[in-house]
Amino acid sequence: MRDSFKHSMILLVVLLLAGGVIIAGCTTTTPSQPATPAAEKPKLLLATTTSLYDTGLLNYLEPKFEAKYNVDLLITSQGTGKAIELAKKGDADVLLVHSPSQEQTFLEDGYGLNRRTFANNSFIIVGPANDPAGIKDKDPLVAFKAILIKGKAGNASVMFVSRGDGSGTHTNEQSNWKAAGYDYAKDVQKSGNWYIEAGKGMGETLQMASEKGAYTESDEGTYLAYAGKLNLTIIVKKVDAPTLMNIYSVMTVYPANPQPEKIAMANNFVNWIISPETLTDIGNYGMEKYGKSLFTPFTLGVPKGVTADFTTPATATRPLKVYHAGSLATSFGKLEKMFEKAHPDVDVQLFSGGSAALVDKVTKSNQKADVLASADYSLIPKYMVPNNATFYIDFAKNAMVLCYTDKSKYANETTADNWYKILGRFDVKYAISDPKTDPAGYRSLMTIGLAERKYGDATIFSTLVTPYSKLNKTVSGGVWTIDATNPSPDGKKLTITATGPDIAPLLKDGKVDYAFEYSSVAIQSGLKYITLPTDIDLSDPKMEATYKTIQVKRPSGNTTVTEVGLPIVYAVTVPVSARTPDMGYEFTKLLLGSDGQAVLNADGQTPIVPAEAFGTVPDAIKPVVTVKA
Repeated sequence: MRDSFKHSMILLVVLLLAGGVIIAGCTTTTPSQPATPAAEKPKLLLATTTSLYDTGLLNYLEPKFEAKYNVDLLITSQGTGKAIELAKKGDADVLLVHSPSQEQTFLEDGYGLNRRTFANNSFIIVGPANDPAGIKDKDPLVAFKAILIKGKAGNASVMFVSRGDGSGTHTNEQSNWKAAGYDYAKDVQKSGNWYIEAGKGMGETLQMASEKGAYTESDEGTYLAYAGKLNLTIIVKKVDAPTLMNIYSVMTVYPANPQPEKIAMANNFVNWIISPETLTDIGNYGMEKYGKSLFTPFTLGVPKGVTADFTTPATATRPLKVYHAGSLATSFGKLEKMFEKAHPDVDVQLFSGGSAALVDKVTKSNQKADVLASADYSLIPKYMVPNNATFYIDFAKNAMVLCYTDKSKYANETTADNWYKILGRFDVKYAISDPKTDPAGYRSLMTIGLAERKYGDATIFSTLVTPYSKLNKTVSGGVWTIDATNPSPDGKKLTITATGPDIAPLLKDGKVDYAFEYSSVAIQSGLKYITLPTDIDLSDPKMEATYKTIQVKRPSGNTTVTEVGLPIVYAVTVPVSARTPDMGYEFTKLLLGSDGQAVLNADGQTPIVPAEAFGTVPDAIKPVVTVKA
């Protein structure tokens, strides 16, 4: 509305000036020269969340940016989900939102670059002063649980109004229901009159909750801006609660047909937002009116557990999307910095996960990765060649180990000879990663299976795995097959995480005693570990015939596939669908060269020197590899 008014006024002034010229021409015999119109300012389209707009912060900042860059900043304020959809359509140049999970998906889908996370405030639960659910100052998840239980029980005074609009606040609310133990679609949404979806912005949702005497989740800034108009008070506020952390990020939109001048101006906005001067303005905003800042810039401290880049200048004009195994996260983080230093016009975007899941994203979900690095080399020739890749390069080795900490039960007794007996004790807990999607997960099962032959004990798998999951082993023709199509761990004896790196926090927090993991991840995570015999640790190419006697069946899309025991070798490729294959080749060369080898060595992995390439190898990569037939 404000922008429409501004543009209408400009048009009116132009018409009045034009009318003045015509009148002046009628009062003189000398024809007047037509007025030279002032050059129109370039326009920058900003899609943002309602919380930044409703608090007045953007009204405060807008003229400062416009004055510095002589640009007309046009702001569209919607929920994060709608703002992202606008950006995807190319109707925004900059995105300024607060939903990390949605932002990551936006980047992974290839629509953005130069994401910078720069400030935070807290989500809060507000409600009527009489607090009918009795949740005052409770843990946030306890509070959500109490609201649901009392609301569904028919307590007419307990209601919850949700944004219900796919915004960052709505996304966080859904995460809280999940963390509290509920399935949002099944247990919460449409579960009764107690739960109301507003489908509106934060300000209007607060007003609806006030009118109904209901609870709602809000960012603190918008609540304070509206507090004088509401019959609501803060019921739950936990500044240090991870589930109520509200993180703000800005990024340049990368449309299907990027225009260099638009990318440059969007980068100017990103750099301006993260500049010390603007972050100081953000930190001061609200002090005079509310006695406190509505937003905390990261210059005053990054919240615990949050990874944020708010100092690196936004210079990139194109993204480079890299899929990599979770066990490569530390190494690839180092390579990212090296590559961007050498190529300041490129934003390296790292996406980690189970290698099988990443391969599926390229082959089944049409994701366009510029580089894909798998912890299991065999996945590339089996599932990507020839339609999605024409070559692959083996570049590193690893080994399975058994990790533990000083907190682990019987840690002082556990050895490479008796570890399976220790794991079998009733009070010992252990973890593996997901065998459906992560090679470390199915390799953990292979290691346990191979241990039966190594130690001459045919009960190891049935003792450690089968009673605590739906994982079973069958034997046919000397080959053991483990069915991992539906693992279903009990979560007590056996825990299964999404990826290998997710295991380290469980060990360090004492939630499990032991875990199967790659030796490199153990080293990077500072974990103690037991080196297992080469007969079972999948590290020795000479033992390939032994490893092949065990295999794991896992789901893949609507079917099942079987992974055969093989030595642990990592491989990399540049998929056929890469958007910037030239930069993909350059990143691959960095990984395979001396700098990449040094990084891998430092992180506990053994590089293959020179790396071994198979298939139709691009000429750009041939100088750093040995091409195999």
